Amino acid sequence: MTRIDQDPTLAGTLPKTFLYGYSSASYQIEGGSQQDGRGPSNWDEALKDTANGNEAVNSYNLWRDDIELLKKYGATSYRFSISWSRIIPLGGRNDPINQMGLNYYSDLIDSLLAANITPFVTLTHFDMPLELENRYNGWLANGDKTESLFRDFENYARLLFKTFGDRPHIYTLLSAVFLKRDRWDNEVGMWKQGNNLILGHARAVDVYRREFQSAQHGVIGISLNCDWAEPIDGSAEAKAASLQVNDVILGWFADPIFLGKRNATVQSIAGSALEDFTPANWKLIHGSSDFFGLNHYGTKYCTGKIIVEPNLPQLFFGGAEQVAEDLHGKPIGRKGHAGHPYNVPWGFRKLLNAVHNKWTSASVTGKAIPIYITENGWSSEDEAKRTFEDIINDTERGEYYAGYIEAMLRAMNEDGVLIQGYLAWSLLDNLEWAHGYEFRFGVTHVDRENGFKRTPKKSTETIKRIFEHVVNKS
Repeated sequence: MTRIDQDPTLAGTLPKTFLYGYSSASYQIEGGSQQDGRGPSNWDEALKDTANGNEAVNSYNLWRDDIELLKKYGATSYRFSISWSRIIPLGGRNDPINQMGLNYYSDLIDSLLAANITPFVTLTHFDMPLELENRYNGWLANGDKTESLFRDFENYARLLFKTFGDRPHIYTLLSAVFLKRDRWDNEVGMWKQGNNLILGHARAVDVYRREFQSAQHGVIGISLNCDWAEPIDGSAEAKAASLQVNDVILGWFADPIFLGKRNATVQSIAGSALEDFTPANWKLIHGSSDFFGLNHYGTKYCTGKIIVEPNLPQLFFGGAEQVAEDLHGKPIGRKGHAGHPYNVPWGFRKLLNAVHNKWTSASVTGKAIPIYITENGWSSEDEAKRTFEDIINDTERGEYYAGYIEAMLRAMNEDGVLIQGYLAWSLLDNLEWAHGYEFRFGVTHVDRENGFKRTPKKSTETIKRIFEHVVNKS
């Protein structure tokens, strides 16, 4: 089998404008939780009694080292998120601004640009100031509190657009539109939080488009998370279950934003719990993303069994039974840590085609909408327990990336899917939220016991060779 970085049919098939690099998120990497005026976030509170981001991997102080890594890896883009708590510690539109926080991100952006690395900026990646959780119940806000939250988010976004000007050319307002499940009081809360995230995103996009985009010439959008659900066989039940899972996970947000309507599957499941938007809000929501940001990790089979009375986490992930073996007991692919993810590159290609056919092709939207892969990555089983030498020689991760990048290239070159960037998750071994430091998705090992020393893993060489081969430099 020809290696992807030596395949002559793929040589120079991507334009030189194609962005490739790595992703991160502020709470997962920065640390410095009480440095230079940062206020507490919701995740500081949620993880205060367990492994947390108080120090994370110390990127707040070692960001220059991170940029040197990106240069070494040949990256042309870096996706990072901004900590709202570091910019406006209390979060609100009438609360004080922390200039040191603005300076930190401004310096980061300038240094990336000086290294010819395009900043891909996320305004909020799961986190928000703890004070806004206390004031409004976070994105679960109701009544008058909802409008106050929206106005606070608009103010935060406006401050960043104004401060950073035309330096970042790509913004995502929200990443993965994460729903904090421990705060759901009932099933209505799940759908209410989703509505608030969709409309909050659209209102901040409207601020950018009305006040900044014509002068700054940037693009703005959203990143959505979806692992592909494949029917386990040709039965009507398995196909219907697969459709339901993909609709709930992705269509719930993509249909309103890209098609201007509710997803029919989601509406049938939610019923009256899913409130409609006003006509004025629909105008803001429809078309409120210049690109389709996609986070993807793996694939599982849908058996066709719909879970009766699913609990909220089960409903959030589609409400149907998913398994990792086919009807003959054969695994769908190599198992990652705790089954997240399974290495199934053909599922990635199917997902890319589904996104193209449902939401981004010119035949659907009237104009072609580009896709950016904003997260894609691998965590080897029990990597945290392996020897240092085994961790650095991360063959499994290299094979994962070779397969998934090839699947993306085939989707582009053979299926006609428009993709303009690929950002691997993640630059560093970092905090994986409530899972602590057990999952290792990074292409860089971080020794948290010895000054957060960074050591590149072998997979960085694989990714670099592939993109040097497939990107046309002329």
